[in-house]
Amino acid sequence: MTNRPGAASCPGSLAEMEELLPLAASLLLGMGLGLLYDLLRPPRRAAKALGGALLDLAFAVFALAAVFLGTMGAAEGRLGLWELTADLLGFLFYLYVLSPVILPLSENAYRVIQNTIRLLKKLVENLEKTAKKYFPKLKDWIIMGR
Repeated sequence: MTNRPGAASCPGSLAEMEELLPLAASLLLGMGLGLLYDLLRPPRRAAKALGGALLDLAFAVFALAAVFLGTMGAAEGRLGLWELTADLLGFLFYLYVLSPVILPLSENAYRVIQNTIRLLKKLVENLEKTAKKYFPKLKDWIIMGR
């Protein structure tokens, strides 16, 4: 690619797009962290104090690592202030614009998962009771059949 005078000033030029790509990646990273935060809210509420604190700690460590590594990767090895600002703006955009729509969906999904787990647990308990009841008799039926 040759550098021509005035090429970078042309709207929509490749050079401008290459400059905006790290910011867009950082913005999406911030929005992704907001989504993860929303997905972890129902389990954090359901967990006891220690479980909620551990989930908070896990999210904080993951978010810190993701922001650091994502920003360094998007900005070609430098930790730029613009990329960090885009991370924050993406997170805030998600929390204030998208979260009111997605959080109720994640809470409902969490309830469905909890109810499914309870149902499966009851099914396993019933199968266990049935097995305890019939397997000793099955042994007798097999021996009598010889």
